[in-house]
Amino acid sequence: MEDEERYMKLNVQLRKRNSSQTSQLKCKDFSVLLHWYKILLGISGTINGILILTFISLILLGLCPSEWLKYQEKCYWFSNELKSWSDSYGYCSGRNSHLVIIQDQFEMAFIQKNLKQSNYVWIGLNFTSQKRTWNWVDGSPLASKIFVIKGPATKNSCAAIKGNKIYSETCSSVFKWICQC
Repeated sequence: MEDEERYMKLNVQLRKRNSSQTSQLKCKDFSVLLHWYKILLGISGTINGILILTFISLILLGLCPSEWLKYQEKCYWFSNELKSWSDSYGYCSGRNSHLVIIQDQFEMAFIQKNLKQSNYVWIGLNFTSQKRTWNWVDGSPLASKIFVIKGPATKNSCAAIKGNKIYSETCSSVFKWICQC
């Protein structure tokens, strides 16, 4: 009987010891897992932060669509086909853009550099017979101090560039064109 009691005490002590060792092991295992979880969470957060910053910078930098050229804050697309002014206008509109609006001589120089020896090319300027003025497609008037239109302005006149000059042409003529966004 004494042996049984000793056996029972030893068995109970052994169970308590195993139980406390198991809980210590579980706590140690849990703290190791928690440590790795924190490291992985930090890495994941860093990667997400980098991706978000990259996305924001791409938006702020303003990328141009494929096959478009960037100059200053604008994107330009140069056609290889021939269309009338209104068809060219529609083509650009269908691509969330408009016929080019030339703001200054620097922009004109950029356009000339990229035209590759072209003949006439439509731009976003036409003559409105009601006001009897040249207006850009955004409604702003032509700054006559910067650009002079060569040729007569009639009710069916649209502007095309050739070289570094702007010409008044019949809107139904077919030329290449430049879209801008």
